[in-house]
Amino acid sequence: MERQDRRFAALLVFGGIAFYFGLTHFNTVGRWAGGLVGLCTPVLIGGVIAFLLNVPMTAIENGLKKLLYRHRPAKANKGLRLLSLILTFVCILVVVALAVLMLIPELRKSIMSVIAQIQQSLPALLDWLYSIGIDTTWMEQQLAAIDYNAIDFKELAGQMITGASNMLGTLVGVVSATVSVLGNALFSTVIALYILIDKENLSRQCRKLLYAFVSPAVGDQVWHVGSLIREVFGKFLGGQSIESCLLGFLMFLALSAFRIPYASLIAVLTAVCAFIPYIGAFLSCGIGVALILLVDPLQAILCLVVYQVVQFIENQFIYPHVVGSSVGLEPLWTIIAVLVGGAAFGVLGMIFFIPVMAVVYTLLKETVNARIERQKAAAAAADILVPPADPETEPGSPDQ
Repeated sequence: MERQDRRFAALLVFGGIAFYFGLTHFNTVGRWAGGLVGLCTPVLIGGVIAFLLNVPMTAIENGLKKLLYRHRPAKANKGLRLLSLILTFVCILVVVALAVLMLIPELRKSIMSVIAQIQQSLPALLDWLYSIGIDTTWMEQQLAAIDYNAIDFKELAGQMITGASNMLGTLVGVVSATVSVLGNALFSTVIALYILIDKENLSRQCRKLLYAFVSPAVGDQVWHVGSLIREVFGKFLGGQSIESCLLGFLMFLALSAFRIPYASLIAVLTAVCAFIPYIGAFLSCGIGVALILLVDPLQAILCLVVYQVVQFIENQFIYPHVVGSSVGLEPLWTIIAVLVGGAAFGVLGMIFFIPVMAVVYTLLKETVNARIERQKAAAAAADILVPPADPETEPGSPDQ
């Protein structure tokens, strides 16, 4: 007991010294913390990349195992793991390339259409401005009032040189920042690859490290929470990705069948915005209708109707089976998660607070069920320990 007291006293003294040093040298500690975070940033980003890529890679690896080991137990094979990782990158590159090939021509067409509509509507807009008493000739008067003879060309040359030097410094800063970002991205990708290839060994090492410093009960609880987070987030990302691709494909088919312009652009926009719960559907629909409204108002109305029909079909028949059961969260808690996440962290909060709420909901449900079971067990034990009263010896019985 005395040894534990000495340890506690030493920990208290050193903790107090560290706290005092942190308060008196706050800027130094802040620089050290910033440098440590900068060193750990590629590792953290690599872990996030590995977590995201693990979802499709695991699905591809399981499919290859079923195909190759159909009549015998599957074996752990690093070659198969590497092939699954390569196929994951290939699938991601194919999806990005298809999205870009579909998106860029439609964006160009949309921009040219908007410019043409503006040029066509500009005379009418100017006439309307003149009709309500707004005179735009002041711009010409301001340009005509400039005295070009009074310009000091030496001062102008100095300003140009100063601006060029500032621009050069900005360009150098942008290039250095770009190189730093690319370097961090490269290191993060390499770290993610190593994590994905050797994830079982890393998981075993982390578990040994955890149980070496905490009690088995605490270690079991921490490991259970980590496994639950990994499972819920993996199911959510996988189901949401599949649902987004299906919705985008259905939207493209429906809009193309009715010959609505910008079908591929609206389909890609719908697939991207589908990751934002509730708000994403209104956002993609509003942008699509606004683009078509510049071309043909009747087509815009038709687009609105077709979009809502496809969205209704997807919400009723696809979403419940693909995403609805993936996180096990009821609609009320989903709405609460979206509201809280959006208010706290914006769009990313709307997306990722749904699995966070699912994890909290699952842990709370497990805790409540465990407490109820303990209460039932305690009540049953109390009934066993206290025998029922004997009617023959109760006060007021006929024998007394």
